[in-house]
Formats: sequence, structure tokens, C-alpha cells
Amino acid sequence: MKKSINYGTQTIEFEVIKSRSCKNTYITVERDIGVVVKTNENISNEELQYLVKGKASWIIKKLEELGESIDYGNIITGSRLFYLGKSYYVELIKENREDYKVSFIHSKFKIYTPKKIDQNLLLEAIESFYLKKAEEKLTKLTQKYSDKMKLFPKKLYFRKSKTKWASCSASNKITFNSEVMKLSTSLIEYVVVHELAHIQYKNHSKDFWTLVKKFMSDYQKKEKTLRGFEKKI
Repeated sequence: MKKSINYGTQTIEFEVIKSRSCKNTYITVERDIGVVVKTNENISNEELQYLVKGKASWIIKKLEELGESIDYGNIITGSRLFYLGKSYYVELIKENREDYKVSFIHSKFKIYTPKKIDQNLLLEAIESFYLKKAEEKLTKLTQKYSDKMKLFPKKLYFRKSKTKWASCSASNKITFNSEVMKLSTSLIEYVVVHELAHIQYKNHSKDFWTLVKKFMSDYQKKEKTLRGFEKKI
């Protein structure tokens, strides 16, 4: 039986297993399941909420430790995924379905999957999530900064790339890497300004950086942070 509590800005979901033979209440954090509460049959919902909330800080710490020990290449309950500059807990919910659905709600990734999980299809679903979010967010940000800079791309493209966050072609078509959705909003904005500046300057000359600085005064700090973030993802 699934239950949940709110702790600060986070929601902790937990599986409750009741047993006549269980005299005490035990709370564990398990890799494939998440938070598990084993207790006796007579405990009330109020008591359960109180006990879990009392261990909330410890639970969150264990979830983070568990997530850090998992390879991103094999997504399971307890994995962590980056989104908008932070890493978030992943919960896999197995259902009688054939497709994969990725949602992000209450600071957690909920991924609905078939009973038998195909890791390749699961990763494709996650990539599709990032791609959709990239199209939504970057289209708006590009319009915003295009109006400010008076520089307008001919067209926008979105795809996953292993080499660049974004690029601007000779014909002023900008391609954004969907992986930018793992960056913080401030870094995403820097990527947008950087590529728009390339519409006017097809190099990294002094004039190029002067233009970038005009709309992103701390661009050097952001450039350094961006390079450091590449090592994390």
C-alpha cells in the first residue's frame, strides 16, 4: 500500500507492509523499491505519518546516497536524473501497458513502464522527455533574447548531441542539444545568448564577446560553470 508525506518542498512516498508478526516499525530505503515501512496491523495512519516524518531527513539523505551510487546507464527506482541544474530521484511504476511515460512532479521523476522493462526503450522515453521540454523552454527563451538583441535565427532545431550544447550555422539556423535541459535556467539562457551572438559574429572574436557581455554581464563565470557541468552529466 502506497502512502506519502510532505517534508518541506519535497514529497516522500513510501510502501507500507503490515504484518501480524511485526511488533515494531522498521523504515528502510531499498534500491528497487524506494522507501519501505514494515509495521504491525494495528498502527494508525496518523502514527505512520508521524514516524515517517520523524525520519524524513534521514530518508532523504539515504535516497541521495543511493542515487549517487547508481550508474545512469541502468535506470531503476532510486536512480537520479539531472533536470534544470539539479539531480532528482527516479521512481519506476510498473503497469499493464506497452509504452513508457515520463513525468516530473513534486521534485521527482515518475516513469510509468510495462511490467518487463526494456532499458533501451526506457532511455528513449527519457530522451524524448528532455527533447520536448527543450523545444518548449528554448523556443520561448530564444524569442525573448532575439527581441532584446535584435538578432533572429532563421530556424530552430532540437536534437541530442554528445559534443555541443548548441551551434549556429552559416545560414543562421540554430541547433540546440536537448541535454541543455539538465542545466540551470541561467546557464540555458547563456547558451541562447551565445548562439544568437553567432548570428552577427561567426567566431569568438573580441567583438563577439563584447556583444555577449552586453546581454550577459557575468558570461565568463557562466562559461566556466558550463564547462564544469559537462563533467557531471
